[in-house]
Amino acid sequence: MTDQHSSAYRQKRIVEILKMLHNGGSFEEAKRIFDESFSGVDVSEITSVERELIASGLNPMEIQHLCNVHAAVFKGAINPNGAETPAQEQPGHPVAVLKLENLVINSLLVDELLPCLKKWQQSGSDQAYLNRMQQALKDLLTIDRHYSRKENLLFPLMDKYGITAPPKVMWGVDDQIRGLVKTAYQMVISEPVPDKYEVEAAIEKMTKEIQEMIFKEEEIMVPMVNEVFTPADWGLMAAESQPIGYTLIPEPLPWQPSQADLEASEQRAVPAIAKELNAMAQSLADKQTPVSRVQPEVKTTPTKSEAASQIPFAIQGTPVETPVIQASVAEPKSAEMPDFVKAMLADKAPAEKRPAKVSRNREAPQPHIEIGTDNQATIVLPSGTMNLSELTAILQVLPLDLTFVDQDDIVRWFSDNNHRIFPRTRAVLGRAVVNCHPPKSVDKVEKILADFHAGTEDHADFWINFRGKLVYIRYFAVRDPQQRYLGCLEVSQDITEIQALTGEKRL
Repeated sequence: MTDQHSSAYRQKRIVEILKMLHNGGSFEEAKRIFDESFSGVDVSEITSVERELIASGLNPMEIQHLCNVHAAVFKGAINPNGAETPAQEQPGHPVAVLKLENLVINSLLVDELLPCLKKWQQSGSDQAYLNRMQQALKDLLTIDRHYSRKENLLFPLMDKYGITAPPKVMWGVDDQIRGLVKTAYQMVISEPVPDKYEVEAAIEKMTKEIQEMIFKEEEIMVPMVNEVFTPADWGLMAAESQPIGYTLIPEPLPWQPSQADLEASEQRAVPAIAKELNAMAQSLADKQTPVSRVQPEVKTTPTKSEAASQIPFAIQGTPVETPVIQASVAEPKSAEMPDFVKAMLADKAPAEKRPAKVSRNREAPQPHIEIGTDNQATIVLPSGTMNLSELTAILQVLPLDLTFVDQDDIVRWFSDNNHRIFPRTRAVLGRAVVNCHPPKSVDKVEKILADFHAGTEDHADFWINFRGKLVYIRYFAVRDPQQRYLGCLEVSQDITEIQALTGEKRL
């Protein structure tokens, strides 16, 4: 046996392929190397090499990545003329990731949850099947990540091309599904467990909605966006997905569009079909409004800021704990306001009686930027100076999530740090904030923004329980010294540890 056909040689080549892909190498190049090294090799031989690699310490998750290469290579073998694998079928492409997650989600439902449900009902009281149902539904709670990526990455790009109706409808159904999954999970972990037929009805309803959403995503949404999305759009989605996370799959291989695809897309005109698709989707939405969505009140005299005022509370995807958020937001007066919030609001005064703020130091410099001889920018503020690197580092270290929406209610900036509570992606920049949130939140933020624009309010405060954390969310109207409205700043903070503080700790 030559070195080229030895097990050690094949192991080495597999590791080389994995390393190249993880360093952002070309998928087609990985295919070429794979073909050269394993052409004519039986699948069982490759599997044997992989088992040896796992035994030697290679993370099995890495082998899962390589399986994607296998599939593409074997599929490519039957493609005529040796055609390249389409970009959307390459591992790491957002469409490939979405479909892979849907495949695993559906398998969890069809191959695990539903069979265990049936056997649990037939057995009478088999704890083992109940435990498996509990675990399956716990795993299914992570479907929130799948939907959050769609809502925070794909929807903003659809909005950019004028496709606004489908995201609004689909987001509402996503929220329904989140609620159905949580309800089913709470039922199976309750003591005692509710009537088996109630559990069955809840799980079957949830399953039906999830499977219908899978169909809508793959057969309606993806073909729709394929008409308008560019390789750069897909590249942005791939680059921004990791902070949000994935559902029931390991982190995908890195993917980025080829330079040839990017150059070709520059010559492409945005097709008029986007408007046609949007109109069709809106017509469909009017007929299939989700039952959980409250019909908005009909307004006879729409104001100038009507579209902008449809701004839901937080600039974020809806968390799994949907019922908790609804309760705390829809009925804020029924909640007991913590003492620290009362103290912060104690000096509140009506806007019309509030004088314009006057600087205590009239000698302070006006804010401006100075460019030095070294071509470096210094930001001069009334209270001091810093350079761009320092300002960037300060914003990254702040234990806060910050998002700024300008005076036209367009998202312009968000803080980028490693401890964000809610996901933010660059896809949201330049987007009307009204389109950044689920439809059920629209009317609730409508008044907040309207009050900010009118100058009757300066801030609004909320606090929610989110994944085991107490999160304090504040909205501030941003104004210049002449009290002209400049925009809205959202500030979110995890105050769980702050609330637990007692006594003192002095320097």
